[in-house]
Amino acid sequence: MIKRQEVPNKSAGGILLPETKERDMQIGEVIAIGPGSYDEQGNFQEIAVKVGQKVLLPPYGGTSVDFKDEKYSIYKDSEILAVL
Repeated sequence: MIKRQEVPNKSAGGILLPETKERDMQIGEVIAIGPGSYDEQGNFQEIAVKVGQKVLLPPYGGTSVDFKDEKYSIYKDSEILAVL
């Protein structure tokens, strides 16, 4: 489960940013992870990320989840592009 970083509505210089900028924010923080999964040969594969790590996400994909008035996304381990 990943919480995407908040999209700033102003730049450092004070310029208001458009809402379409939200699609460009592809960084999130890992909030929770599952136990892992099994590959095609039946070998157990642990999750490559840890709770608290910042990750680079694809612009589209994942499953959106609302939990306790917060928005989260769920991604497969293979969908995460990089650990920052």
